[in-house]
Amino acid sequence: MIPKNKWLMAVAGMVLQLSIGSIYAYSVWIKPIEILNGWDAHQLKLAFSLAICFLGFTAAFMGKFVQKIGPKKAGLLGALFFGGGLAGAGFASYIGSLPLFYLTYGIISGIGLGFGYITPVSIVVKWFPDKPGLGSGLVIMSFAAGSILASQIITPLTHTLGVSNSFYSLALIYALLMVIASLYLEAPTVTPIGVKDYHSGGTHVPASELLTDVKFYALWLMLFLNTTCGIALIAVAAPMAKDVIHISESAAIAFVGVIGLFNGLGRLIWSSISDKAGRWNTYLIFFLVGAACFVVLTQTSNAYLFQILVFVIISCYGGAFATMPAFIKDIYGADKLGPVFGYVLIAWSVAAFAGPWLISLTNNYSTIFFTFAGLLSLAAVMAVVLKSKLQTITNN
Repeated sequence: MIPKNKWLMAVAGMVLQLSIGSIYAYSVWIKPIEILNGWDAHQLKLAFSLAICFLGFTAAFMGKFVQKIGPKKAGLLGALFFGGGLAGAGFASYIGSLPLFYLTYGIISGIGLGFGYITPVSIVVKWFPDKPGLGSGLVIMSFAAGSILASQIITPLTHTLGVSNSFYSLALIYALLMVIASLYLEAPTVTPIGVKDYHSGGTHVPASELLTDVKFYALWLMLFLNTTCGIALIAVAAPMAKDVIHISESAAIAFVGVIGLFNGLGRLIWSSISDKAGRWNTYLIFFLVGAACFVVLTQTSNAYLFQILVFVIISCYGGAFATMPAFIKDIYGADKLGPVFGYVLIAWSVAAFAGPWLISLTNNYSTIFFTFAGLLSLAAVMAVVLKSKLQTITNN
């Protein structure tokens, strides 16, 4: 039996996230499926939104069940649903059934995403009690890395095997990787001082308790506003770059790939910075830097500056995801990390619809950028006020 240690535990968590992170390469599937079945891009984008939606709701409302069965079984369930969803999507593409595609890729694989996302994060963070930001950053960074890897293999795979067989092949590969990683997952056996129920994975937190807690609303809204702005940029990155800075098709594809890189690096770098700077300060940096970048975007047509500003925004977008588990641990304790993180991830589900919807309201990118700058400025003010209020409550 392989001995348990925090670095191998981090690797296991990274493998899980790498596998499910392929969901962020979904746009690469659209053209081959469109050619095969005639479904347009608008119809196909709904499957992605459904997958992210069910990720959040599964993470939130299956938290008690996940704690009951433990990380190994939860990870295996993630492998079953995610792999099954991809295989089902292949069959749906083969018979030309769009409703079945929504069910399999959107709902079934989305449930697998929920199990596969929250399980390794809540476990690995507990193996890094002194640097939870680093622990969560290592794991969540791999989600973005998975999208980069998948974006490079899906197109050649579909050219060689066809759409359906590509889905079948990736379903098998990802499920196998997730099974191997899940079998290694385990909470640390040594209980740090002040942490309750560490080995079992945490204490269940009912939704009714969080709905009366201003701290929960603060975390939820901060993640929601930051994610809404970031995911909107990701959704239209290539056409936006071609319209605003007039780059070529090949340059736009390369631009999207670098966005994925900064998404991943931001998750590791910013979450590590938060161990030193503090979570509130780090989130305030996300909002202020993001707002400033969006304002400058309205005024520039320089291709290099435009791309650099987008990369900075996306690094903050990814950093917010990776910093959130450590943020929750700071406020609620490690024993409640998993359940609270699950409920907070509903913000991601809502933002998956809100961001693309907002950006579809107008073709004027300057208006969009000013809107997002305003949202992030509002988030910054909210963070300052809530931090002050919570410190006052604590001191009293």
